[in-house]
Amino acid sequence: METSQKNKKIITIGVMVILIAGGGYFAAQLPTADFYETFYPASRAILEGRSPYDVSGFMSAPWGLIPLLPFALFPSVWAHGLFFMASVCLLIYFAWRMNANVLATTAFMLSPTVIGALLVGNLDALVIAGVFIPPAWGLLLLMVKPQIGLGVAFYYLVESFRQGKIQKVIQVFTPITLAYLLALVFFPIWFERMINQPENMWNRTMFPYSFPVGLFLLYISIVRRNVFFAMAATLFVAPYTTFYSYMAVQFALFHEDVEKVIRRDVLQVILCIFLWVVMLVFRL
Repeated sequence: METSQKNKKIITIGVMVILIAGGGYFAAQLPTADFYETFYPASRAILEGRSPYDVSGFMSAPWGLIPLLPFALFPSVWAHGLFFMASVCLLIYFAWRMNANVLATTAFMLSPTVIGALLVGNLDALVIAGVFIPPAWGLLLLMVKPQIGLGVAFYYLVESFRQGKIQKVIQVFTPITLAYLLALVFFPIWFERMINQPENMWNRTMFPYSFPVGLFLLYISIVRRNVFFAMAATLFVAPYTTFYSYMAVQFALFHEDVEKVIRRDVLQVILCIFLWVVMLVFRL
């Protein structure tokens, strides 16, 4: 019996390795934008002892490149394929952590927002990972994309004060504060680029019209102590976001609190269909 179970584990691991390797090879052939144009060359710049901001289009937080450094060791095409598969695996794992069933996970993964984020090679999957680790360190990932993490930061501020007053707030926010201060000292150009960045043609924010929705979700997150709704709230109050970043809202709706209104798998199927219609009609 033990030998049979051991063989099943070996076969399962082998199949997973083959699927991931095959998926990586296939993904390496796909076109991309952000990964090749900004994140890969910025990561390579760090490995070569240069500033990531030598790459003209790079405007993200410098510490957000740390998880990408292992991928930057490979040639660009293979790095893209590996990062693509890593992002896919992360999103599926996170859905599993949220107890989402197969139908809900499939609808989520087939939605245009998720496919878009994967194809452009952006960091959304890594950013979402921040809600699954302790707040002090999770904020470092979440604030790589403030349009996803800012609501969570506000939620952690309130929750930390609830738990331990000012002392707890200082404990939670010290790492992210130090990260910003060090970035200001070593990479002042980052702040200059954020302040002076030109209007982005990919901006798909609904702000300011969606502001009441964001405030409502933030209120619900604090009342129900639900960090995922705080993450969803940010997309509705952010003055800048891309279409594919709305996948953070979809992901937040994996939370079991949604079941009080509608089944999560039904909601994810509806969102998938709705977003495809929106994308095709407005060519987002």
